[in-house]
This record gives sequence, structure tokens and C-alpha cells, in this order.
Amino acid sequence: MSAIGAITFHTQRDVLRAPAVRFCAIPLRTHYMTRSPVSIAPERAGTPKVRAFKPRLPFEALHRLLQICGAKRPSAELCAALRDRAAKAATEDWPWSLDERVICLVLADLATLGWRFSVAREVIYLMPRSLADTTISEAKAQLRESLLDGRAKQLADPSVRGFLLRLHEPRLHGGALVSIENLVDDGAQLAAGLRGQRFGGLCNIVKPYVQLAQSGKRCSQTGLDLGEIWRYFRHTWSLEFRSTPGRTLNFLIRNMARPHHPVIAIVGLANTVFQLRSRDSWIGWTVPCLVKRFIEEPSLWPKFRSAAVACLKDSGEAIRSDDLLREIRSKCEPLVTVGKLRQIAQEQANLRKVNLRAEHEGLTERVSTRAIAKLASGARDWKTQSEQPLFKRKRADALADIIFAEFHLSGTGRKPADFAPMVRLETDRDGQPKVVWANDDIGKAIGIALREIKKNGVATRMLDVNVCGATPVYRELLGGKLAAMSLFAREIGEAYAHQYGGQASEIASSMAGRPIFKDTDLCVLTTTSLYGVGSSQYNRVRFPYDAPKLRWQEIGATEGFGTIHMTKQTVLALREKAIGRTGLRNVNNQFGEGTSPLLRQLREGLSALGFEANEILQHGQNRIIYAAELYPEAREDLLLNKASRSERPPMADIAAEWTRRWLAMRIQSDEVLARISVVNAASVRSELRLEGAQPQKAISSR
Repeated sequence: MSAIGAITFHTQRDVLRAPAVRFCAIPLRTHYMTRSPVSIAPERAGTPKVRAFKPRLPFEALHRLLQICGAKRPSAELCAALRDRAAKAATEDWPWSLDERVICLVLADLATLGWRFSVAREVIYLMPRSLADTTISEAKAQLRESLLDGRAKQLADPSVRGFLLRLHEPRLHGGALVSIENLVDDGAQLAAGLRGQRFGGLCNIVKPYVQLAQSGKRCSQTGLDLGEIWRYFRHTWSLEFRSTPGRTLNFLIRNMARPHHPVIAIVGLANTVFQLRSRDSWIGWTVPCLVKRFIEEPSLWPKFRSAAVACLKDSGEAIRSDDLLREIRSKCEPLVTVGKLRQIAQEQANLRKVNLRAEHEGLTERVSTRAIAKLASGARDWKTQSEQPLFKRKRADALADIIFAEFHLSGTGRKPADFAPMVRLETDRDGQPKVVWANDDIGKAIGIALREIKKNGVATRMLDVNVCGATPVYRELLGGKLAAMSLFAREIGEAYAHQYGGQASEIASSMAGRPIFKDTDLCVLTTTSLYGVGSSQYNRVRFPYDAPKLRWQEIGATEGFGTIHMTKQTVLALREKAIGRTGLRNVNNQFGEGTSPLLRQLREGLSALGFEANEILQHGQNRIIYAAELYPEAREDLLLNKASRSERPPMADIAAEWTRRWLAMRIQSDEVLARISVVNAASVRSELRLEGAQPQKAISSR
């Protein structure tokens, strides 16, 4: 017998003996038909991919887990049951207790995100939630619910709660009692003022300006630490607050026209991630996109080749090589030198593992991963830093790549017509472009050069907007659009240059063995939406609105990969598991360890538990990527490693344009003003779950 799109068996026994069930663990739907074979149909095309997970637990622990996951219950109850079991496992001392606890935490995070579980033959099948049949508002509500769970746990943390309550404590400043509540505008008063200025004079009610929220600096209106003010308002968001490593800049958008200059919005900038496919394709930082442009625009090849050769030369000169060349001992042909450098890199990688294992086992004293030796003058000893196994390995590998690329690029032609014979662009089975090189070494050399150019751009010439939004009172007034527009402001670029222009780059200096100062002229900003179904905040944000020179534009979507769905508790537990498995702390959050250290550490922990790490980290919450070129042809300058030519407007001009285009129209609605009227410091306290907590007696401002 046969069946279209199905595997047909005559008996249930045949089903259980089928290789698809016994060896592949393929999730199947079984249909029992009277007096006919058993038909097992494959999953429908277009449905989310089912992931099979077989827990590596002894019988008793496995049986408990299967019972929890196999029971039909709402997601909230399933999450609670898994977290309860994780808490109990944390108090037990069985050899598998850590594994059981971490598995329960991972599954609880997935259930919170809306994943469904089913159990069969000691295998848990994980089905990601599908957004195909949900409306935009429903999809946002589902994701917001999952995010609020992590936020609620953070707000209940005693240290976080203590921080928030401390800012609510009244303190003497300028002869008056003030607190963070003075920086939360009174919605009723604000709405009344706006209602009276509907036909002009809005600058008397709302006059935005931007202020760097630098820790240690004090607010002139309240005496509060500016960094703590920013952090307070960040806790009012639905997304759990996590600190960001690397270069960061936080800003407050404040209202000069209101008493105490209340906060309208907050903005945060941070290092952008190195790998982001849609962004890289938009700029031209992927080999297929670059090759396609060379074919369509032959004149681009000589420009890129010249930029690539210059970039490789500069990169090679910025790597300390004297000790490496001494170890090679004699002059060799370029490719022989490459091989010897690779050997040195492998030796240093092995040495680092030995050192880390000795530290983990307590055989040697643990040294801070961020500690850098000092010279007698007090300056950092970058030369000694460059001799650490981590950086010596990186130096050897990087220098090998550069020598290889320079050798092969030197043999390529410089004319526009010289590129076409080197390559053929085809399409693979999935419809994606596929590059076929006449000489694979030429392709590898171009890839290395492109990566060096990209490293320069990602390091300092572009930033990611990781925080951008209005405070509770100003949300209804489209304060989020003002925040998005404020990123075009001249003051933002000046603050970045002032903060980091004279600061030596830690990784580059450790590679060079001497201080290296990077360019701080921004070309491009990027960000991702919180939800994968549209972001009204960035839509139609441009300056000037009617004849835009600056704009936010949608350039693609993320691949739904990362840790946004994992709570801090789960992340820490996975780290503990990863360290226990390898016998060393392989990821130490040290600059120079490579991109995405958190993801690498979580992969180790997930793999140790039997999960397919990429399938768990592939949470399916694709988010929209937005980008803003800060001047015309900024992308081209990033691709060809050119200096930026940014001329940005002052914040005053941006605020005036936002007022004209967005605020003036928004306040015409009585419903909007009515919603604003009920938001104030008391409602924000309630939102932060601080109801009933009494402020302490007044303290003096420092």
C-alpha cells in the first residue's frame, strides 16, 4: 500500500521497529485506520521545526522530568513546576543534581517563551511557538509576557529593590527635599499645559535637551548620580536590565521647560556585534554581496583592492611581531612563514588551556582577567600584556592571515576587467548566491582582507543602539521617536569622541604591544526592534522630515538567535555546568577572547546536557534590524575603509523638528492627554512594585 506524504505500516509493532522512530527520533503523527495499515504523516511544511531532546539523567530524575513535561497544563503552570523542581535540585547533593537543575531552568525559559513540549519514549520534543497565525498585537503581547517574567524576578531581587528604594528616599538639595520622583513628570500637570498650547508655544512646555548619563557625575537639579538616574528609568521597561560589556554611552533626554528637568527618554549606545548577516549584506561585508557588486560595477574592484592592500599593511604594522619572527629564526617564503606562525598559535592555545586548568584546580593563583601590568611610570605595560598566551596566539594567527592575504592579492590585476575571470557567481539549492573561485586561495585572501576592513568598522566606526525609548509619562507623546531622532544629534557624536578618542583600545594595544588609539568618527548606527513584527518607534523617523538627510531604515531581520529568552539564573547555571565539564573556565569575559563569549559559554553548557545548543539558542524570535547612515555614502566609506565625513545637526534643531512633526499633532487628541494624566511618580512606583515601601527619612545630597 502507499500514501502520499506519509509512511505506511501494517501494524503498531512495525511502527515501533521503524528506523525513523528507533534511530532518528523523528516526531511523527500517527493515524489509526480501521482494517488498514498505520499511517504516519510527516509534519506540515511551514510549521516550526521540532527539536528532540533526550535528557542524560538517571531513571528517577528522568521520570520526574518526563512527568512534568508530559502533563497537559498551561505554560505558566509548567514554568512554575519546572522552576520548583530546579529549586529542589539545587538543595540536593546527588551527582546529577546540577544537570537536573540546569535542564529544568532551560526548559522553563523555553516554556515562558511559549514553546510546547510532548514526551515519547524518554524523549522530550520541543516545539517553538509559531507567530504565523497571530496578529501583531498578539505576538507582541506573547513576547512581552515572557520578558516580564524575567523582569519581575529582577525587580524582586533585594539588591535591585534596595537600589530603587534608595533613589526614592528624599534628600536635601539646594535647600529643598528632592528624590527621583522629581524627575518623573506629573502627567496631569503636563497634559494641562499641553492642552493650553495646542496652537503654539509648545517650547514653553516641552524643551528637550540631551545629557550624558555618566556615573559619578551629579544632576544639577537633584544631586542624584546621572548613571543611577539612567539605570532607574531603564528598570521601568518590560525587558530585564543587563549590563553591557565594552564601550558604552548612556544618555538622558530631559525637558528643560519643566521643574527639575524631568526625563523624557533614555538612550544607550554599545559596541555592535561582529556577526550580523543582514547588516553585513547591507554594507557589503559578505563575500557573495561583494562579488555581486564587482560583477555589476567592475570599477569597484580596483578601489576595493587598493583599500584592501592598504588595510592589510596597516593591520600588519599594528601587530607586534618581533618575538614571533625570532621564534621562526630564519627568513622563509611567505607561505612557509604562515605555516610556522600557525604552529606557534597552536602551541599558545594549548599553553593557555593548561594555565586555565591549573587555575581552576587551585594549583596556581587566579589572576584577574582584566588586570594589566603597569610600568614604573604607572602606564600600562602593553608589551607584557601582548606576551600572554591568549594574545600571542591571536597575534600569530592574525599575522599568518595577513601574510597569506598579501601574498595572494599581490598577484591579482588592478584593472576593472581583471576581476571577472577570477570568479563565477552561482545559486545553491536554497536559492542563495554561491561564489565559485577559479583559485580558492584568491577567494580566501579577499575574505581575510574584507574581515580586516570589517574589524576596523565594527571596532569604533559604528555603534549599536541597545536602549532607546521614552519614560512612562512621555510614551504617549511619542518620546520614543524623539529618542530615535536624538541619535542623529551632533552632541552624541561629540560625547563619543570625547569619551573614547583619547583612550587606548585594550585589544588593539594588547596585540600591538604599545598603545593604539582608534578612530572615533561614527558612520552608521544600528539597532534591533524588541519585537519581530514591526516597530512603530523607528518608522518614518527622519530629519528633516520633509527633505530627509538622515533616517532610520529597515534593512533586514535577525535570525532569532541569542540569549534574550534566558534568565540570569539560567545563564549562571549553564556557566557552572560548562566549567564543570571542561575542568577550566574557558570563557573569562576578557577582552580578546573573541566575539560573543557568552554564547560560546552557553553552548558548552547546553552541549554538556545533551541539548543541540544552536537549536535552543535559535529561539525563533526574529527581530527587525534598523540602520541609520549618519551622512550620505557612509556605507561606502565603511566598505572601502575611508575616513568619515559626518556633519550632524544640533539637538535643538532635532527637538524643534520632533515638536513640529510629532508632538504638535499628538496633543490634538483628548484621549492621548487623558492617558497621560494618570501617569505620575506614584504610578511608576506601582509599576516597579514598590507599593507599600516607605521612604527613609531625609538624607543630605553628596
